[in-house]
Amino acid sequence: MEEKKIPKPDYGTDKKSLGGIPEGLPPEEVERLQQLQVKLTDFVLRLIQAFLRTGYYTSDHPESKKAKEGLFQSFKVLFEEEDELAFLVREEQGGQEIFVEGVLPESQKLSRMMMKGMGELYVPKFAKYMERKDLISLTLKSRMGQNEFGAFVDIMSEPTLVDTKRKQDQDRFAQALYSRGIFNISYVFNEEFLALEREMPWRARLTLSRMRKDIKMIPILQQMMGREIKDIRINLLRDALRPIRQSDLLCAILRNSDLVTSSSDIEETIEDEIVSSLKKQYLLNTSKIFLREHLELKKLQKQDAFEEKSNRLVKKISRRLKDAATPETVNLLEEFFRHQLINLEDLPPALRDKIVLERLTDKFLRYTDQFFLQLDQAKDKEAFLNVAISFVRMIPELIRRDRFPEILRIFETLKGHFHERRMWALLAGQVLEEIGKGTIPHLLKEKFLKGKKEIRAAIIPLFAALEVGAISVLLDILKSSQDQWVRKNACEALIQIGPVAAIHLLKELEKQQTSAETTCDILRVLGEIKSQEWQAPLAKVAKHFATHEHTRLREQAIHTLCQAGGPQGEEVFLSSLNDPDLEVRKRAIWCLAMVKSSRGIGKMVEMLKEYSATPSPQNDKLETYIYFAFGLSGNMAIDGKTLEQILIEMIEKRGIKGLLGFLQKNPLTDASIVAICDTLAKIGTGESVKVLTRLEKSQKGTLATKTREAIKKIEERIRISTKP
Repeated sequence: MEEKKIPKPDYGTDKKSLGGIPEGLPPEEVERLQQLQVKLTDFVLRLIQAFLRTGYYTSDHPESKKAKEGLFQSFKVLFEEEDELAFLVREEQGGQEIFVEGVLPESQKLSRMMMKGMGELYVPKFAKYMERKDLISLTLKSRMGQNEFGAFVDIMSEPTLVDTKRKQDQDRFAQALYSRGIFNISYVFNEEFLALEREMPWRARLTLSRMRKDIKMIPILQQMMGREIKDIRINLLRDALRPIRQSDLLCAILRNSDLVTSSSDIEETIEDEIVSSLKKQYLLNTSKIFLREHLELKKLQKQDAFEEKSNRLVKKISRRLKDAATPETVNLLEEFFRHQLINLEDLPPALRDKIVLERLTDKFLRYTDQFFLQLDQAKDKEAFLNVAISFVRMIPELIRRDRFPEILRIFETLKGHFHERRMWALLAGQVLEEIGKGTIPHLLKEKFLKGKKEIRAAIIPLFAALEVGAISVLLDILKSSQDQWVRKNACEALIQIGPVAAIHLLKELEKQQTSAETTCDILRVLGEIKSQEWQAPLAKVAKHFATHEHTRLREQAIHTLCQAGGPQGEEVFLSSLNDPDLEVRKRAIWCLAMVKSSRGIGKMVEMLKEYSATPSPQNDKLETYIYFAFGLSGNMAIDGKTLEQILIEMIEKRGIKGLLGFLQKNPLTDASIVAICDTLAKIGTGESVKVLTRLEKSQKGTLATKTREAIKKIEERIRISTKP
């Protein structure tokens, strides 16, 4: 069976693995690894030279000693912690390639480590050297001592052990190593490479081959080293796994670990060691790959030994994920549970509680009426609290599911018990208070900030129902959100809360620590809250902001002052008619009209005369706004003339075209004519009908239509007012 081509890193051709240094590291780490790479390349070259040169001499010959001089020190300086250096032989398309693994984060081709001339000279020689020994893997462990290292180099260059392709030669090689006390190496002969019955990456197959070889050597090692077999086994497995840093390889090794031994007990030990040795940075991805492959395996429904092993690994991996206890591993554990691979008791407490809560919420949504009936019919305190607390527990999950109508029903039911003084009114009030003080308002705030307008519209009644409990988060929204629609909806919620919110908002304004935009929002809300109790302090605060440097704030301040103080703000409104900002002046005109200020209306009439004499684009806008404002104040009389008469004069002088279709100097703009028609529709009498009829005849299109509409409205008012 041919080995399946499974995607794997291309040692040496992947740009990220050039030089064994991955991209994205901090500059100081790159510099450290580059220095280490130089040392590694120098050592590898000297080691190969020692292997090759000493083959011509005995181990005590001066040339052999010269080749080994300082070599051990060069080896030890490569390691800051326990590690190993391995030479791996792999058949590539262009022939055999040797990879150097260890010391640096990633493997690299030997041919790319050396300078061109040196590589061309020594790489083929070393490849031939490994081929004659029939080795596909040779590993030096960092814990090797100096005497052991020297003896190892001697044996690797021993003329009688140059060719070890035959079984008896391989046995002699192994015996020579052990007789010289060389234990801190690992090697795999070509014939020991696991067969290709199963599909897996080449590097995973090599690791399993090494494990199998090392496990078989345990009795000899135990006899030579005098250590516990269990300790030797664990160390060998850890050594074999240490260089494996790819999750797909780790998963493949774990899945196929049965190939290492025929003993089921040892197989489970190997599984345990692999799972327990997974570092956090590899645990998550390895587990994800395993889960994906396990689910594919379950679909086949073979129910064979391989599936049984996979089922066993599910339990071991899930326990390891549980022990890791990171947000990512907990999320993956939940996925294991959702696929019904593990039980509820296999989950960490917080996740277990979450699942139980989800089930409770599902039940509530199926039997909603029964839950509320249990609350309403509770005969004792404990029964009432059990249901009420279950409601409180479910609300965060209901928020997550956007089940806002059900949440509102919970709030309203508890408020009903409290306000109607039912049997458990005090308990209901306490529960509502706890809701307002807890995380629920903040969860609603998160949804409010992130949700679309439909979500916000559904949450507004919830904030209103929470009353005091929602005020602080709504203020936070006003302060933090840059979305004007979000702030507008937050204002709507505060308005619905009503007078209860006023004292908190006034205190916020008194601090004078909010931005101009937030202050505008708060003033707008306070202006909409109709409360006699807070009108006087609000009017005082609004007067303070009416002279603020921020134009939008001045405009909102006089608007709120009009809502709260009414005629008391007349002086401020009159003063604001001279504000440099057009929108503030327009708002002052609106306020004076709303409070029916005679002084204000008189001032506006004077402004109209001025604008008529000195027209300008800005004056035209204010003139139009004044005409609209007259409709708010009613048909007041100024200097012996009603507003109706004043408007009729304007139409006759500047609105009706003459016989030849010409107007007098400075005709009314179309916008002003529309505004006059709108106001006369509200305050006009029969006299207005006459002049508007003449106006209609002199106009066309939209203006003629607006004029007819105004005439109809006046006639309808007259008809209604003259009814007996």
